[in-house]
Amino acid sequence: MTLPLILIAPLLAALQAAPPADRAAPTTLEDLSLEQAASLRCAVAFAYVSSWQDDDDPRGADFPAMEEQGGREFFVRALAQLMDDRGLDRRGVFDLVALQTEAFKQDEAQIGQIMPACLMMKRSAGL
Repeated sequence: MTLPLILIAPLLAALQAAPPADRAAPTTLEDLSLEQAASLRCAVAFAYVSSWQDDDDPRGADFPAMEEQGGREFFVRALAQLMDDRGLDRRGVFDLVALQTEAFKQDEAQIGQIMPACLMMKRSAGL
């Protein structure tokens, strides 16, 4: 599965405007704080659900509409915050997204399990 372009396009624009950081050793999922890891997991989970909803896949039917309900904005904010907090460049943040995407590919059931907490996180962010 690839992440929906509709979620990634605004991120690309925001990231291209950001000055590149000095490239350090790659950041792994294990390097992230609990809050950073949760935000990344939720951002990528929202992208999955949005993609399912766009494809009329029944896996997305039990969740609020990600496009209209702040999923894209959460995705963009979470990744921009990771860039700021970790001093990552565009490549670094996309590497983390790829790692989380791969983790979900190994166990897609995680998405449904974490969505209630992710939706609360999104609401607490005002989205």
